Amino acid sequence: MTVVDHYQHEHVADVAPARRRRPVRRTGDLVTGLGPSIAGANVIMQLAHPKVGYGVVESRVESGSAMKHPIKRSRTTGTFLAVALFGTDEDKKFVNEELQRIHALVYSTEQSPVTYSGNDSRLQLWVAVCLTKYFIDQYELLYGPLSPAEKERVVADSRWLGTTLNVAPEQWPASYEAMQEYWDAQVPGMSIDPPVRDMLQQLSDLSFLEQRIGTAGALVHRYLGRQSKYLIKAGLPPEFRDMMHWQWSARDDRRLDRALDLARKLDPATGRLMRAIMSVYIVDLRLRRRLGVKVF
Repeated sequence: MTVVDHYQHEHVADVAPARRRRPVRRTGDLVTGLGPSIAGANVIMQLAHPKVGYGVVESRVESGSAMKHPIKRSRTTGTFLAVALFGTDEDKKFVNEELQRIHALVYSTEQSPVTYSGNDSRLQLWVAVCLTKYFIDQYELLYGPLSPAEKERVVADSRWLGTTLNVAPEQWPASYEAMQEYWDAQVPGMSIDPPVRDMLQQLSDLSFLEQRIGTAGALVHRYLGRQSKYLIKAGLPPEFRDMMHWQWSARDDRRLDRALDLARKLDPATGRLMRAIMSVYIVDLRLRRRLGVKVF
């Protein structure tokens, strides 16, 4: 009996395995130039957990809002990912303490539709498992499926995406099979309510920029919004597209093949650039700490 891997992006089945590709020894080896294009899809997966979604929509930490401070949010998220994948124990300890401090300000009220806490390790486990999928997806969509041994190495190394948050080591899936089982158990409980969907729609098509930067934002939305939304839609599993009320067609599939072919050709350069940016984030973190400048 063949077990369907729902954790793997469905389009990977159509990707011919690359004849030559760099070996994957750790999660950081999965960083590619495709990552930024599908990052928004991973945000949708994370916020499809109702408690995570409302935690973001109702958050009182305005300085960390992607809607209000997109550049800062991009930097701080990049810093977290870089530290989790490449940072020292001291880097990880600092980021963990900072994120616990910030997440302590995120909690539900009597008016909230669901009860949540920003430091709930169960919610952070879901976020970290989604982030692990983000790295696996971007690599497999370009180069084909990872080997069983590579998947096991990635799952083991990706525990830092959880423990740099508030996830205890024993909560982390012990194998790729355990990761699949966790995913399959969690997805049926996911849903996206209108307030969360509205915010995600604005982030996906870049329409939120109209309120942030006026005419320039309107132009970005007009000329880049449709492409941004398509790439985010392409990165989503079918269940999550349904939650967003988005359609997907055979024509979209063919368009994705062309987009991935281009991304594959560019990745020797763009992938190297993205990995270099990860290093810059770590340097930036350490320099800010040394100078006493706020990181998060």
